[in-house]
Amino acid sequence: MLESTESLLPKPKSGEPDQKLKVVCLGSDAYPLDELKRLLDTLGVVVVGELSAQIRKINPATYLPQGKLEAAKVLAQHKGADAIIVDLELSPNQLRNIEEFIGFPTLDRPGVILEIFSQHARSKESKTQVELAKLQYVMPRLAHLWTHFERQQGGGAGNRGMGEKQIEVDRRLVKRRMQMLEKRLKEVEAERITQRAGRKAVLKVALVGYTNAGKSTLLNALTDSKVLAEDKLFATLDPSVRMLSPDSHPPVVAVDTVGFVSRLPHGLVASFRSTLEEVLEADLLVHVVDGSSPTAYEELKVTEEVLQEIGVEDRPKMVIVNKIDLIEKGPDGLLKKNQLRVIAPGALLVSALDLEEVKKLRTRILDHFKARLATFELLIPYADSRMEALIHEHGSVEIKRHMEKGTFLKVRMEEAWAKKLGILKYST
Repeated sequence: MLESTESLLPKPKSGEPDQKLKVVCLGSDAYPLDELKRLLDTLGVVVVGELSAQIRKINPATYLPQGKLEAAKVLAQHKGADAIIVDLELSPNQLRNIEEFIGFPTLDRPGVILEIFSQHARSKESKTQVELAKLQYVMPRLAHLWTHFERQQGGGAGNRGMGEKQIEVDRRLVKRRMQMLEKRLKEVEAERITQRAGRKAVLKVALVGYTNAGKSTLLNALTDSKVLAEDKLFATLDPSVRMLSPDSHPPVVAVDTVGFVSRLPHGLVASFRSTLEEVLEADLLVHVVDGSSPTAYEELKVTEEVLQEIGVEDRPKMVIVNKIDLIEKGPDGLLKKNQLRVIAPGALLVSALDLEEVKKLRTRILDHFKARLATFELLIPYADSRMEALIHEHGSVEIKRHMEKGTFLKVRMEEAWAKKLGILKYST
């Protein structure tokens, strides 16, 4: 059976352990190849050539026109490439037909993203999610993948491999493994629901944005924590929850979420629903944009599209343009700053490395929640000490006086919590 731990990436022809994979990128002129090259760089893959095809009419057999496939084959041979990477989501038949036509191991865009997720998964949950998504990708492509791996191992035309019987056995094994993973995910999700239930009294700020926008670095700065932060795409797959302000009432936590990317495979969106649920439950979205990226506007739009897709486009949101320090180093830093203000009107321009700017951001977030609080004046009987404790936990007490019949409190609190606690009956 093709193991779920097996890399989808072809192996370098040389077979040397430290030899990097060399590829030619092939895509549609509708999408620049820059993002695909960044994805491949994250995997340590060397791009030795690239081609874009103008697609007026999709070829059902190969998606791309055969003339462009022929050009890619010639370029790959000339550059000594090991494989072809296609910046499109291809059907199993299209992937197989392209590989047979070109004669090089071929992988599409979803396969590349799956490989990155597979390498970066750390927790039990994310590893399970990635393995399930990978098997969902592999399942309809088993016939192609057998020849795909045999080509890497030198299989010839007369030795076409394992045959239908072995593929059918693999299909049964894959289905069985997927069922087990789905069951395991339900168990993990049940634990996650229990964890979330314990945070019901906590206000949540979700850091969202394009991958590598600096969300993890910003989370570390905002919360004085040490979440993994690397200058790589998809360095963070698991949601990280850290206390933003333990002194605020109710307390506020910040949640770092998986980064978005254009044309993210639907299988991964479905598999990472637990991470997306953190976004769905957030009281405030902080949309982090990489201000130093030449495609900042496009990345901002991709994130907005994903937020709309999961149904939170109307959630309270503030846009933060990060990595301003990288812009200021350039000769046209002021011009770029003005361009960013046009791209994201009203956004706060910050550097996650500047503690003063991070402090301003934290204050802005807390002020957002304070503005939502209603004021209540209450008289709590001395015998009801539990109610007073709950009010201190969920609200901000501005005045406290001990009166003859009980404790007078002037408190700021969300109306929803006031109703839940039933404090209206104590109003003076």
